[in-house]
Amino acid sequence: MLDVIKNRRSIRSYTDKDVEENKIIEILKAAMQAPSSKNSQPWEFVIVDDKDILNELSKVQHRAKHIKEAPICLAVLGNKDRFLKAGKWMQDLGASTENLLLEATNQGLASCWTGVFPKNKVVNKVKVALDLPENLVPYALISIGYSNEKNKYIDRFDKNKVYRNKVKNE
Repeated sequence: MLDVIKNRRSIRSYTDKDVEENKIIEILKAAMQAPSSKNSQPWEFVIVDDKDILNELSKVQHRAKHIKEAPICLAVLGNKDRFLKAGKWMQDLGASTENLLLEATNQGLASCWTGVFPKNKVVNKVKVALDLPENLVPYALISIGYSNEKNKYIDRFDKNKVYRNKVKNE
């Protein structure tokens, strides 16, 4: 598992190869295994593979352009009916999204997280593009496909960001 964590990268360039349905299901299973406050499991997902909708989602914000080139995009949504504690759903969906990204890597796929929430303008564009009901809040868009880029491991460990017991200001 550590190899998957170390090798996960945001990839924005994909081949034309379709993503197999069984891999999509495994990715969603991993996303739904995430911890959640009070076991609320406030997540829902939309699998987008329609080219017109992918193109529309690529225009919701300036950092989403790559979505139109991906074979699929998973929209990560929060279900308001399952928001049991104020503000906790965002942490829950963050954990779910990270599981999703890691399983995509584990499945030999590339992915990229595009943030949606809390920017109301972007949230509303996604709601319209996906024709979402009022109780579903767009949290993130995850493009997924086979990489067109060479992935290179980058060691991000920085011992200067780690403290024992207390942060010391010197």
